[in-house]
Amino acid sequence: MGNCSYDERVIHDGIVFHRTQVRQRGGLIAVGASLALTLCGLIFVALPGSLFGVLGFLLLLVALPVLPMLGVPAVSSNATYLLAFFLSMVLWFAVGHVCALRATRKAVSGWPEWIQEFRPFAIGIWVGALLSLAISTVVLGAL
Repeated sequence: MGNCSYDERVIHDGIVFHRTQVRQRGGLIAVGASLALTLCGLIFVALPGSLFGVLGFLLLLVALPVLPMLGVPAVSSNATYLLAFFLSMVLWFAVGHVCALRATRKAVSGWPEWIQEFRPFAIGIWVGALLSLAISTVVLGAL
């Protein structure tokens, strides 16, 4: 054991391996999920029909929760959507990474523990985005 590096002692699919995977990839998994939802939302928006448009916009709102803070749908430009995309990716990466750090505080941790940490944060972000959209709808409708 004297000349073994750290990587040679880590058992593939063992406790340390899973903790390391969660710590290294937690933020990237959150960004990947957001990218998948964004792609689905864009596909739905491109399909004909108002139902697909509404579902696509809701998926985009879940994937890009910064949209209402930038004034979407009242202000819709390519620059607004691009800025919302980058800011949302930073947000999801930060939340995913923080959840990875919180999940790996436990002695035995893996992806189920990461999901347990991530779920409340994600739900809070989604509820906040939907509430901000509802509030802006009421305010703009009242003017």
